[in-house]
Amino acid sequence: MRTRLVLATLLCAALASTPASAAVIFKQTFDGALGANESLGGRFQLGDGHVGHLTHYESNEYSFYQVALDLSEMTSAMLSFDFDLLSELHYDGFNVLGSTSGVFNSSTDLLTPITAGVYDQMSSNFARLGRTAASGDLEGKMLIDLSQFAGQTVNLRFQFQSDRAATNRGVWFDNVAVTGAPIGSAVPEPATWAMMIAGFGLAGAAVRAARRHEARTLA
Repeated sequence: MRTRLVLATLLCAALASTPASAAVIFKQTFDGALGANESLGGRFQLGDGHVGHLTHYESNEYSFYQVALDLSEMTSAMLSFDFDLLSELHYDGFNVLGSTSGVFNSSTDLLTPITAGVYDQMSSNFARLGRTAASGDLEGKMLIDLSQFAGQTVNLRFQFQSDRAATNRGVWFDNVAVTGAPIGSAVPEPATWAMMIAGFGLAGAAVRAARRHEARTLA
């Protein structure tokens, strides 16, 4: 009897202390077609489980992958994606811009990764890319905090620009994901409420059974 009571109490405590999980706002693995909120420009293409350059890039190229996200019900958001880049260091590269107006400005809309050392100074002043971008031979996962756009709709543009195709390979992106904390996420979701109520019910039943057992013993 005591064991059941202890287990029920522990269940209630665990459920009560479990925070609401982050919501998945957007996820794209590029294994199928692009969604209505996604678009491509320039030489970027979809194929082989990623988006970007399928073969190579060209001189004086500007290409992009763009996605629109509704963060109106979010209090915070985080972007993550995998990338693989091979380009001429300081002269060809990519970065990510975020705009709520749909018009992108490389000097005001540049999104900086959380991890330092991903972006570098570019030697050429690309009108759309700007003076800061990922360049050279890089690969890995990039994380970008999108919380500044919480409560709004934002367009993200993954853009690439070159001056001369010296390495002839380019960049691709994969496993793009955006997660965030919904408004009021501190309140448990319905399923969590149901589990908590069941736990409290189990605890109450155990207490009542213990009292009945004690009453019979005294009698």
